[in-house]
Amino acid sequence: MSSATPDKNRIEQAKRDGHLTVPLMISVQPGRSEEVEQALTRLGATVEARDPRIGYLRAEMPVDKVEDTYLLAGVSKVDVDEPLGNKLPEP
Repeated sequence: MSSATPDKNRIEQAKRDGHLTVPLMISVQPGRSEEVEQALTRLGATVEARDPRIGYLRAEMPVDKVEDTYLLAGVSKVDVDEPLGNKLPEP
């Protein structure tokens, strides 16, 4: 991948920790919320919140499909949302 995403390390950590999904905050280009939401659903995401007025979606995305989210038409920004699970650190 040529342009490393800021959240790439967090996604890799989520995979190592055994998380099957990660929460994403997705900024959507104006008027494209429905199109992006359908594309996310096809990738296996569960859209949990949306606000088309400000162009934002929150989705629980399968960890192995996060990279595909960056490539969707209509997506302008993707951030891993906090927190990534409530697991206690291993001793």
